[in-house]
Amino acid sequence: MANSVGYLFERFPRFTQTFCAREVAELYRQAMPVPVFSIYRPKEAIPEVTGLDRVEVHYLPSTKNPMVIARAHLFSPHLQKIWARDGDRRDKRRFREAVHLGPILRNRRITHLHVHFADIAAHTAWWLKRLFGTTYSFTGHANDIFCPKLDRRISLDDLVRDASFVVGVTNYSADRLKQEFPYARDKIFRVYNGLDPSIFKPAVCGTELLRMVSVGRLIEKKGWRYLIEACALLRDRGLRFDCRIVGDGPDEELLQQLIQRHTLTELVHLIGPRSQTEIIDILAESSLFVFPAIRDQKGDSDNLPTVLIEALASSLPIVATTVAGIPEIVAAGSNGLLVPEKDSKQLALAIERLCRDPSRRQVFGIESRRIAEETFALQGTVAQLKLLLEGAR
Repeated sequence: MANSVGYLFERFPRFTQTFCAREVAELYRQAMPVPVFSIYRPKEAIPEVTGLDRVEVHYLPSTKNPMVIARAHLFSPHLQKIWARDGDRRDKRRFREAVHLGPILRNRRITHLHVHFADIAAHTAWWLKRLFGTTYSFTGHANDIFCPKLDRRISLDDLVRDASFVVGVTNYSADRLKQEFPYARDKIFRVYNGLDPSIFKPAVCGTELLRMVSVGRLIEKKGWRYLIEACALLRDRGLRFDCRIVGDGPDEELLQQLIQRHTLTELVHLIGPRSQTEIIDILAESSLFVFPAIRDQKGDSDNLPTVLIEALASSLPIVATTVAGIPEIVAAGSNGLLVPEKDSKQLALAIERLCRDPSRRQVFGIESRRIAEETFALQGTVAQLKLLLEGAR
């Protein structure tokens, strides 16, 4: 290998970023045992990922730690000049993290770091390159590249310009980055997030009650309001269905009120967060996956929702919106139906079409599984990333 590669995360592992844990564990399986450095310790449930127990994880001390502060103030005159020229109070923590981590990486002979999200950990990686010459790359996901914070000292332009390469997890996001940063076109690549389809159980397409399911945080960009409104329309048309929404979030009370307002408490259920094992079982018990994602008021949206790929692996037909990279997962008329965002009527019509056509749902489900295995299998997606990491400078 041309260099020694490590990973840097803001927080690892995270249940809400299971795809990151899967990626690292698969790199280990593919004989690339990348050490992981994490700025913060996990605060939530540890994701259930095969091989995660093999991953070497090092947690950084708090930037409030006196030893970290002392080291940051005793760095060499060369680094003092860089800080004097480029420093900013908003970067103080990231700078201290870099000063602490730089010598550790050098002792470990780690010359390149890969980061997920153009956010905190990427800013620390930027300082590591500035101070110690450690190169970095990053995978951009959704709001970190769609709605970058403008008050940051280190901009998305800085991160892209100084990165060895940049990954977009969909063609949509990779093309958007190429348009926004044309000077970096040749170092921007698309690599899908993957999963192991073998851990998912095939759903059995029933012919009686339509069992709809969706999974995600209870926040605006998931579009739950439009699904609830669609369910009211479906109820009024006499369709027999059950709809379960898995997840929690700040909009729970608002959505519960909407369910009550439409008199849907016996049909639409917010069942809270579930473990990966429970989600696998819930998907297998369902007959249709619905994902009504939207662009929220800030312009943020999902990009490559992992839950949609999990639905593919569960042999489920899908109804979703044409937002960001979703059409790269759902091939309209092949494994699902696509509708415009924020359109409850079109969403209801699409669900009704599949509700009344169980044979079509079955055909769509078979195609979903094929797409999961051929396009989103973890072994293949990580192999693509591994090639990029091996050639990083």
